[in-house]
Parts: sequence; structure tokens; C-alpha cells
Amino acid sequence: MPTVSIKSDASEADLVAAIKSELGSDYDVEPKSSDKEMITVRKGTMSIAHVKLERTSVGMNAHVHGGGLIISRLVNELGIAKKVTQAIRSSGLTE
Repeated sequence: MPTVSIKSDASEADLVAAIKSELGSDYDVEPKSSDKEMITVRKGTMSIAHVKLERTSVGMNAHVHGGGLIISRLVNELGIAKKVTQAIRSSGLTE
């Protein structure tokens, strides 16, 4: 599970907007309504990544991992989760 350090002045909404901007309109990016510290990224029905946000004293860490069942989770770790991690790193929100 890759981890990316986010600037202290960035919010969850900033991160959602940055991921949407970097990945484009083919991806659905939305905060998980029941958990304000989680963002879900989807492309189609089987390609899912989760971004778990962890607040720290100097900002926040984004832990990115693939979602789905056991086999698809492995595929998503190497596919969409990697793309989401790269999108966060190139967004300008990282330290």
C-alpha cells in the first residue's frame, strides 16, 4: 500500500479535486459518505481504489490501496491504485 505525504494546508476536498483533475473524467472520485477520512476512486465497476487519509502533526498521509475481492484487489493494487498514487504525487499537494 503506497503512502503519500500531503501538505498541511490541503483539505480532503483539495485532494478529491486534484485526483479528478489528474485522472480525468473517466474516473469517479468521491469521498466516502460514512467516513470523512476515505476517498473512493472508480473506473467502471471492477476497477476501484481507496485512499485512506491519516492526519499527522505536520499534515496528512494518503494510503492508497486497491479495492474489490481478493483477485481483483491484487489487479487493482497494480493498476488503478498505482495510477491514483501517481496522480496525487503529480498534483502539487505533496510535500
